[in-house]
Amino acid sequence: MKELADECNKQLFDALNDSYPLVAQPGPDVIRLRIAITDLKQSRPGLSAVTTVIPVGLAISAVKKGAGGSWTGSGATKAEFMAIDSMTNDVIAVAQDERKAEFDQRFTKWGSTEEAFGYWAERIKFILDQTRAPRVKQ
Repeated sequence: MKELADECNKQLFDALNDSYPLVAQPGPDVIRLRIAITDLKQSRPGLSAVTTVIPVGLAISAVKKGAGGSWTGSGATKAEFMAIDSMTNDVIAVAQDERKAEFDQRFTKWGSTEEAFGYWAERIKFILDQTRAPRVKQ
């Protein structure tokens, strides 16, 4: 779990560091991000490999996405996010999301989780960029 938390922090740092300085103290125009990983489903690479090589006529459902919308043996990650004003502790925004493994991410144990961290880090940066962009008056 520590390795996954470190990977999440690394992905956030890599995405935000160039545009948004990371600070340890509250201040004006500083938000505090709280991220909670609420569910992890590890990929099962062995099962994924088996379903990939089964002849199509024998197990057509193994190649398609299952009833839950994910590939056989694939992982998934759920998280909740909160942005808090560092000076007032007012909640600015909250969100939750779930990312399921794409076909090629199911061949490593935590591939879908690491991809989810990268996706969320880029989304957080995108949202910050959108809120910081100057508004055009009409």
